Amino acid sequence: MKFLSGLFGMLFLFVNLPQTFAQNYNLINENISKVLFKGSYFSFYLSPYISQKANCVKQSGTYSLNASKSSGIEAGGNYFINFNKSYSIIVGAHAGISGRNFKLFISKSDFNPNLKNDINFNGRLTKDFDLYLSAPIWFEKRWIRKNNATWNVDAGIKLRFEPDEAFYMYDYGGFDMNNQYVPVLDLEGWVGNNMKPWLNYNISGGYSVLLSNYNFIRLDLIANFSTIKVVNFNYTIDVAGKPQSTGTYSANLSYVGLSISYIFTGTNKGLKKYYEQFFKQKES
Repeated sequence: MKFLSGLFGMLFLFVNLPQTFAQNYNLINENISKVLFKGSYFSFYLSPYISQKANCVKQSGTYSLNASKSSGIEAGGNYFINFNKSYSIIVGAHAGISGRNFKLFISKSDFNPNLKNDINFNGRLTKDFDLYLSAPIWFEKRWIRKNNATWNVDAGIKLRFEPDEAFYMYDYGGFDMNNQYVPVLDLEGWVGNNMKPWLNYNISGGYSVLLSNYNFIRLDLIANFSTIKVVNFNYTIDVAGKPQSTGTYSANLSYVGLSISYIFTGTNKGLKKYYEQFFKQKES
């Protein structure tokens, strides 16, 4: 009899357990939207990007400096203040490094005596990075899709600051056939904004997927623009027997890129609180 009683008990659990899980799952699905977009979020933010190439302007002479696009990266934390399901304000604290470079080619035969090698400074060999801190303030609009995934568009400002403002001097050259060093390029100037923060403008759009732990993973396309030139150099190029070439080199460190965010929603705590209140009301 005990054996049969135990068997019927196991059979009862086998039949009713899936139904119980299904009811709980349905209960969560029905009520998750009531707590998902309440309160605030915190997120970790990572953005690899391509910075706008520096602006090189020739002022005199035969030769001129050039530049190409370069890579950069920014990381930090963001805090979401949710007004409702559709709108939020995002504030954050980030740090980043923005790449810049220059290019110059002069044939070794342009020198007298000839150089051993061409002057060939390409972007990879002359790449440098500028460290900055930034504080974004963005307004976000969301559209909720199936399974609480969302499309989003963000726009706003980013306050940047260069903590390592300094005067830079670059001296490049080559060796002639007599093994004598020949200076060719002198590039010097300031990086920074006189120790003052400056405004950047941001716009981005992306898609967020709700994970099984009720946090979001988000991927965005992002564009950043600044009107402030925070890299300001002058250059001279000297080739014996030819007029000196001069010009300016400047960069505003604007960029386009991707960003990935892991967003902690706190929904598990919200659901627990909601169910505690729900069952209290049900019992009373």
